[in-house]
Amino acid sequence: MHRVEVRGRAGAGPATWGQTAIRRALAALEPLDHQFNLVWGGPVDRPVPADAALAVVRALVERHDSLRTLIRPDGDGYAQELCAAGTVEVVEERADGPADAAVRGERLREELWGRAFDYAAELPVRAGLVTVDGAVHHTVLVVAHTALDGWGLPVLDADLTALAAGAPLPERAAWTPLDEAAWQASDEGRRHDAAARARTLRTMRAAPREVFPRVGPDASRARYRQTVLRSRRLGPAAERVAARWRTSASAVLLAASCRALAAAAGRDDLVLQVMVSNRFRPALAEAVVTTAMEGLLHVDGLDAPFADVGTRVWRSAMTAYRSAYYDKDRLVRDAAADPQTLHDGTCWYNDRRGTGPDRTLRARPTRSRRLARADAADEQGGVTLTLHLVDAPDGGVDVVLTTDTARVDDATAGAVVRDVERCVLDEARRPASA
Repeated sequence: MHRVEVRGRAGAGPATWGQTAIRRALAALEPLDHQFNLVWGGPVDRPVPADAALAVVRALVERHDSLRTLIRPDGDGYAQELCAAGTVEVVEERADGPADAAVRGERLREELWGRAFDYAAELPVRAGLVTVDGAVHHTVLVVAHTALDGWGLPVLDADLTALAAGAPLPERAAWTPLDEAAWQASDEGRRHDAAARARTLRTMRAAPREVFPRVGPDASRARYRQTVLRSRRLGPAAERVAARWRTSASAVLLAASCRALAAAAGRDDLVLQVMVSNRFRPALAEAVVTTAMEGLLHVDGLDAPFADVGTRVWRSAMTAYRSAYYDKDRLVRDAAADPQTLHDGTCWYNDRRGTGPDRTLRARPTRSRRLARADAADEQGGVTLTLHLVDAPDGGVDVVLTTDTARVDDATAGAVVRDVERCVLDEARRPASA
């Protein structure tokens, strides 16, 4: 075990909207909150001395304030503390050779990812190194979700790569968590928050109160199940449709997902909690923070032709995206005071393509078996379903659906992931003039 000492500037202030929201979500999942730790790493291209790897960890944590920020209770909410000095745990495992290093690396990944952080007392990052004769062959880096969201991963990964190669680090005009909190407390930030909450409350009032009725648990199944479809054709097909519609592949995939979920529920409308990166402001574009939050999307007419569905979903999504940066604690209080806002907030969608493969999948497809199923953790925060689109290891897209078996059975889940793919592929094949 190594303990890497890190230093940097100090500071304190209120937690940001994103920090508070994710800290409350993690508290609701305890003791299984580790499942939202972000983890990456793997075999290195060329073995490097262990001391050099430790230096990279130190430089990375000292560069990014979010990796030295603690989240502590403060009255009814939370506060953040930026530590001027701290210690990062780096576990070293010694292997007999490259093959043994690969096995030990995967085991170390599971071990470090599988421990929750003490968010109020422990720096939100830990690392692992697997060495052979003093040289690092495999690395693991785990970051708490209070410090980082998926859209910050590419920035952190680019810095990690540059540090490991001894290359210059890019200059970025990006907010730190304390910068973001200061803007949120400003007059401009408060005005933005009020407008975003007002739009979200209007969407709540229009949204259905229940999407998937409860049919009762299946005693032969776990409470939650995960269904994964791996598709190499989905991404390119979505790009072709996007070019025809003059929109983005993300918009096409969201439309297909809405259509598939509504069909499975036997409805022509749908309400979804859609995760939004909130990187629209220049100061957040390359920020290593946890600022992604859910926007509430409600769209009807999902039984229309797919091109019409695409337009309807895009319009509703724009409202959801504009409204996805807010003080969630205040929104919850607003909604609790208005019975007309009662709606189904248990269906979630997250397009995470571009942030790397999800190495924590329970169900793992193979080349010969594109669709896979597995039991999922029982603690899912009371959701009906979560539909994630993530990068597949082979360069394709994994359509990942985790469902409450009391509302969505395996057959329905399988139909949803297949329908997402089928809808986009059919539209991509359709003649442009049709």
